[in-house]
Amino acid sequence: MEGLTATRPLPSPQLLQRKAADHRRTSSPWPGAFFPAGQFAAMILKMNFRGIFLAKCLVVLFSCVKGSADEDPKVYGIQNSSVFLNIPDFKVEKQQEITWLKNSIHLTKGKGSNVKYYKDRKKYEMFTNGTLKIDCLVEEDSGNYKVIVYNGMGSLQVEKNLLLSIQEIVSKPEIKWICSQKLIKVICEVKQKNKPALYLLQNNTMLSVNGPIYTNGTWKIEYPPKARILTAKFQCEVKNDVSKRTDDQEIKCSARATGHCSHREHCRRFSYLYHLFGSADLLYQEEESRKICTG
Repeated sequence: MEGLTATRPLPSPQLLQRKAADHRRTSSPWPGAFFPAGQFAAMILKMNFRGIFLAKCLVVLFSCVKGSADEDPKVYGIQNSSVFLNIPDFKVEKQQEITWLKNSIHLTKGKGSNVKYYKDRKKYEMFTNGTLKIDCLVEEDSGNYKVIVYNGMGSLQVEKNLLLSIQEIVSKPEIKWICSQKLIKVICEVKQKNKPALYLLQNNTMLSVNGPIYTNGTWKIEYPPKARILTAKFQCEVKNDVSKRTDDQEIKCSARATGHCSHREHCRRFSYLYHLFGSADLLYQEEESRKICTG
């Protein structure tokens, strides 16, 4: 019809894709360059795809960071002592109501100096700043603690979890050793109930050993050196999250350690001294054992 201008139909998706391919081969890299309508549409689609892909990558990234930041704080306490549980990154005001729970069981609830105790009043004490003090700690006090704070209008202000672990102070370890013609062995042991982190060092170098193993109330690790003559400084180290103790010994051991005995009574004496002192090195400090044993 006269007087009317024909409208150009929009390109199909297939056409846009073909022109996008042509654009990658012939388009100018400089800003301000002229592109046909189909190529321009393809560029817009490509830019949108890049934006969506970047947004998805950012979502994944921030989710990982958030997960790391949201881990429950860990608090350690020592058996038979006290521990203070503070509200992480929060300042309490007088009009706010604070509630402490352990494994979903109410312990305290209060506002300011007005505090209600659901459990033993002598064991728990809540201060005006929201800090919870727990006395006479035992292993059963370990667990998940939660603090909830509401403002004066009843709106939730903060809800935090803390993981409390009660541990005993480690016992002092002891280094023992066996020194004979058939075997040389260094033993690091500690007498206590809970499994500790137990390490053995030779001349300040950490040794790779198996264990520890538990037998009759004692945790131990053993190191059998390959050398037939052993002269070195050893350190036995035991520790946990609240304490650390060590024992140091200088060991001198060779194949002559056990020797042999020439008299029955002397053999009995040798055996007794060996088990009494725990090592041939200390045994050789006895004048009698030096006289009756030969290398």
